[in-house]
Amino acid sequence: MAHPTDTFTATDLAEMIPEVWGNKINDFYRQKLKVAPFFVNRSDELADGGDSLNTPNISEMSANAKSNATAVTLNSPTETKKQLVVDQWYEVSFVIEDKEAAQVKKSYTLQQRYMKNAAYTAAKKLEVAIITLFSGFSTSVGTSGSALTDLAVRGAITSLEGANADYEEAIWFLHTKTVWTDLMSIDKFALAMNAPGMNPIYKAAMGMIYNRPIVATNLIQKVNGNADYCGALAVPDSIHWATSPLPGQRDAYGVRLQSNYIPEYLGTLTTADLLYGAVENRDAGGVKIISVV
Repeated sequence: MAHPTDTFTATDLAEMIPEVWGNKINDFYRQKLKVAPFFVNRSDELADGGDSLNTPNISEMSANAKSNATAVTLNSPTETKKQLVVDQWYEVSFVIEDKEAAQVKKSYTLQQRYMKNAAYTAAKKLEVAIITLFSGFSTSVGTSGSALTDLAVRGAITSLEGANADYEEAIWFLHTKTVWTDLMSIDKFALAMNAPGMNPIYKAAMGMIYNRPIVATNLIQKVNGNADYCGALAVPDSIHWATSPLPGQRDAYGVRLQSNYIPEYLGTLTTADLLYGAVENRDAGGVKIISVV
């Protein structure tokens, strides 16, 4: 029997074939926020108000030779201060009106998902602000346009310890490309990463080099006209940050999340906002690390 030539096609039956909206949503990928918790959070000092926070700097005095029957030589250094200004205010807002709220598939829990996303985007502003400060460290290793080398890595350690900062407190902050393209092409680092007993000791760290954890993040910023990444080897006290206590409940990053029904628009307005500041507190506590993009 010959095969029929006029069977139904998908086009013929298009009105009968449903499009099914599944229960899964493809939310956007997030870069984990893992830099800010390492540095010094001064937010609690602004609990009673204030838009700036001053930290006095004490300089080292000098020792002077003493002879019999002579007066001592007095030290009277002129001290300075470091000021942390909290004046960066960012918000992420959206409105879902009643018509759409009633018709969107309930299993998507769309309101909650967008609220979570808004809070993340606000917190990321603080994370990037802290990372951007790496380029302000006056000491630098690495060569523009070149891959990061073992010599540069050891140079960063030498510079940090040469400034009397405590290397045992320090962590490496590098772009993921710098880690996997540059460092992992150096046998001593690649092999050490896989050696027994080299498990990360710092949350979100992906390994260790020269006994200190590496935090790899795609939020590391570019410098030199977007020609290079600027990571850092830094101790916690090198950067301070703070958030102001906006009214209402806030998360660990200081992000406030609130929703209000707006009768004029017959919809629910949700806003995540953050009022923050960040400052390079101790220049000697950080070394910027330049590596090719």
